[in-house]
Amino acid sequence: MYRIIIILILLLILFYMIRRAIHDWGSEGKALPAKDSMVQDPVCKVYVTAGSAVVERVGGQTYYFCSKECAHSFKEELSR
Repeated sequence: MYRIIIILILLLILFYMIRRAIHDWGSEGKALPAKDSMVQDPVCKVYVTAGSAVVERVGGQTYYFCSKECAHSFKEELSR
């Protein structure tokens, strides 16, 4: 009887460890892009390198812009 309980507890721990690993693995895709990768400006749809882009965090989301003017117009559009 004790063996079954111990096995069930170990399986439960293993389940939570695997679930956590999958969750952490899935969140790796949300990391910032490399500086030489191309990102698209949401305003004028121009592609720029992430290293040279203007980076703004709006509402917990990271956006990349080709210029400060595009970033400013994006923030104005969201505030409407």
